Amino acid sequence: MSRAESVAVKRREPRSSSSSSRPSRSTRSNSSGSSTPAVAVASSTRADAGARRGWKRHLEGWEPGLVAVFIAGSAAILAVPRSVEPAELPLPLADARALARVRDADTTRAREAEELGLDAEVRELGSAIRAFGLVDADADHTEAELLAARARVSDAVGRALAQGDEAVLRLRAYQLRAFVREVRRFEATGEESDELREVGGDFLGLLRRNAWLGQGGAAQRSGGEGARRVAMDGVVLGVLFKKRWNAIVGVQRDPFAPTLDEERALFKFLLAYPLAAARSAQTLPAPPDEETAARLAQVGGSGPPAAALRAAEARRAEEQYRLKKIDELAALDPSYPRQLARGVSLYRLGSFMQSAEAFRSHLDQHPDGAHTLRAQNYLRAALERAREEQF
Repeated sequence: MSRAESVAVKRREPRSSSSSSRPSRSTRSNSSGSSTPAVAVASSTRADAGARRGWKRHLEGWEPGLVAVFIAGSAAILAVPRSVEPAELPLPLADARALARVRDADTTRAREAEELGLDAEVRELGSAIRAFGLVDADADHTEAELLAARARVSDAVGRALAQGDEAVLRLRAYQLRAFVREVRRFEATGEESDELREVGGDFLGLLRRNAWLGQGGAAQRSGGEGARRVAMDGVVLGVLFKKRWNAIVGVQRDPFAPTLDEERALFKFLLAYPLAAARSAQTLPAPPDEETAARLAQVGGSGPPAAALRAAEARRAEEQYRLKKIDELAALDPSYPRQLARGVSLYRLGSFMQSAEAFRSHLDQHPDGAHTLRAQNYLRAALERAREEQF
């Protein structure tokens, strides 16, 4: 090969190499060969991809769409009220942090009373309160003895308050600490100490009369540990003490009055453990047999006539008590759903039309509130029962 030819070949090599990487015109046009031409493969691939995009493009992003449809469908179902038996009474909610601040303040005052001492006038009031407690705890005390003990308290109050509210609050906190300590000792030992009677008066009698002590049944009859268990927690125990202490001393104003959150905690307990029911069940006399059947028919009782009547009357007394406490709580706490709670109690009493009116009133006042769906379901149940009574 001559030098010129060699140069010509070298100049042609890139073009030849480039052209060799591409199919020739004849190869591209040939469709009868044993191998599939590249252009035909590419065209077929693009056609398949286009076909797949043709039907799959309708499903692109289907997951979010399906979730949205599900949520919308669920919301539509929930928006339709259904009949639900009004069984759950709304209970007030106390702020735990606010209650903790009150507890800490009482603890600090009690410690100051112990470490720094109390003025003589304040100590005199404390002695008068303890003397009143002993008379109150004595089941055989006379009215004259109780009046004399209260008069002694009244005489000491003015001089104690002259030392300042904070001085008297320290006395109350000191006696509150003693009261809670002696209640816990009673739960542990079953023995009522003199100090418990001094600072709590007839507190244990109050617990027994209202079934706030023990779990009832065999444990209570046998005097076991269950019979000594106090139903309320420490917060409610403290609020009950403060209310009794304030009533004895005769101060209801701030800063002696319980806070709103303390009231909420107390009313939550009272709505869950209404005292009137226990008292009615214990004291209701058995009526004559001919009268029993008629009264049982009215209250819908069953079982042995006298026992069923007592149980039915106790339930009615319980709900009547709840209705009273619901109104008292709503007066203190406007945020409490009064009409919803009244509707539940009225339904339990069998006053279905009044119950429906209460639920409707709640919905008028709170069309989009937290209890809206519940009120709608309760309203439907009350209307159904009212309609059954009419027909």
